[in-house]
Amino acid sequence: MNIETVIKCAISALLVAFLVCTHEAPKATVRFATTTNLSAKPRIVLDTTKLGYGYCHSSPADIDEGTTSLLEILNRITVSSYFRYFKVNSAKPCPYWAVSLLCTSTENTCDVCKCDENLIPEALRANEDMSELNTPDGSIMPAVLQPMNLDDWGDWLKMDDGAEYVDLVSNPEGNTGYSGPLAVQVWRAIYAENCLSSDKDEACQELSILRTLLSGLHMSINVHVCTSFYKDPELASPQHSAGIYNNPNISFYPSCEMYNKRVAAFPEFVGNLYILYQFILRALAKARPFFTNDVSIFNTGPRGEATLADLQLHANIKELFDSRLICSPTFDEGAFLESEKGRSLIPQFKSMMLNVTRLMDCVTCEKCRIWGKLQTKGIAVAMKIIMNPENERISLDRSEMVTLVNLARQLAFSVRNAQRLGTVCKEDA
Repeated sequence: MNIETVIKCAISALLVAFLVCTHEAPKATVRFATTTNLSAKPRIVLDTTKLGYGYCHSSPADIDEGTTSLLEILNRITVSSYFRYFKVNSAKPCPYWAVSLLCTSTENTCDVCKCDENLIPEALRANEDMSELNTPDGSIMPAVLQPMNLDDWGDWLKMDDGAEYVDLVSNPEGNTGYSGPLAVQVWRAIYAENCLSSDKDEACQELSILRTLLSGLHMSINVHVCTSFYKDPELASPQHSAGIYNNPNISFYPSCEMYNKRVAAFPEFVGNLYILYQFILRALAKARPFFTNDVSIFNTGPRGEATLADLQLHANIKELFDSRLICSPTFDEGAFLESEKGRSLIPQFKSMMLNVTRLMDCVTCEKCRIWGKLQTKGIAVAMKIIMNPENERISLDRSEMVTLVNLARQLAFSVRNAQRLGTVCKEDA
C-alpha cells in the first residue's frame, strides 16, 4: 500500500465516522444499570503491545485512573469564556460535491445556536474563523507571523468570512440522528476502494500512526454519540451525577445497544483512542509555556484585569499542568523523530490534516461539522507541537489553544466513558 493510498484511506475512515447514520431505537429498549461499580475490572481489555507500537508509555490502567480527575479539571476549564466560545463558519460550501442537510433526531438536532457577538467579552472577540489552519501548506510558519497574545489581535484586519460564535458548552457533541444516504454511500465506496488492500501490513510503523490517530478520533465520536444519545430534560439520568458533563443543565441517557455494537465490540479501535489521547496529552505537556508563562492572556476584564472567573481559570490551568497524566510519560515523539522515515513523513502528515479539516465542510450535520472542524484542527495543532524540531521556535494563538484543550476534553470524556459504560450497560442490551 503506497503512501497516497494510506492517506486516502485515513481520510475516508474519518469521514465515514462523521457521515455514518445513527438511527434511534425506541427508548424502551435501553437497558443500563443505575449505579456504576468503579472497582469492576475493565470490560474492554486493551492490547498493551499495540499501545507500545503506537509510541505510548502509559498503560491503560494508568490512563483510566488518571482520566477521572483530569476530565473534571478539563470540564472546569472548558466552561470558561476563553475556551467555550468558538468562532466558526459552519456554512462553507463543500469544495468537492453538493451536500444537503438531513437530521432525524427529534431530541438533539443538528442545528447549532449562535451567540450574539456583544455577549462575548471584548478581549476574546476574534477576527477570523477559529477553525482555519494558519499554515496553508501545512508547514510551520515563523512565530512572528502569529499573534502572541490577545493584545496583538487588535492589529489584525477585520475579515468578514461569515464566521459566527458558537457556545461549545451549550452544543455538546452527541447523537443527532443524522442520516445522509448519499454521503454515506459515497464515502463508504471511497473507504472500500482505498482500504481493502491485501498489503496493509506492509505499511511502516511510522505511517501507521497516522491511521491510528484518525481511527482514535473515529472511536471517540462513537463514544460521544452512544453516551449522549437520549436527551434527559428531567436531569434524572445517572449520568447527570457522574461528573462527565461540563454543563449542569444538560443530561443524556446512553444507548447501550450502540455501545455494545460500536465500542465494546472493537477493543482494537478503543486502543487507538487511547493512543490518540496520549498523543494529545503529550502535545499539551509540551505546550505548557504557552498556557502558564503569562496567565493574563486569559483575562476578560474591560481593562485587561482578571475577573473572579479569570482567577479561577488561572488556578484550573495550573492544576491541569500539575496533574498526574500531563506529567506522566505518554506519547514518545523522540522514538518517532529519531526515525528517518518518520521525519520524512511529517510534511505529508501536516498536508493530510489540512485536507481533512477542509473535508469537514462536506459534513452536512452542522453540529457534527463544527465539532469535526475543531477536533481535526486540534490534531493538526498537536502535530505542529509534537513533530516540530526542538531547535525551531513555534507559537500558539488563541484558536490553537482553544482547539487543543477542547479536543483533550472530548478525548478524556471518551476514554472515561468507554470503560464506564462497560459497567453501566448490560452486554445483551
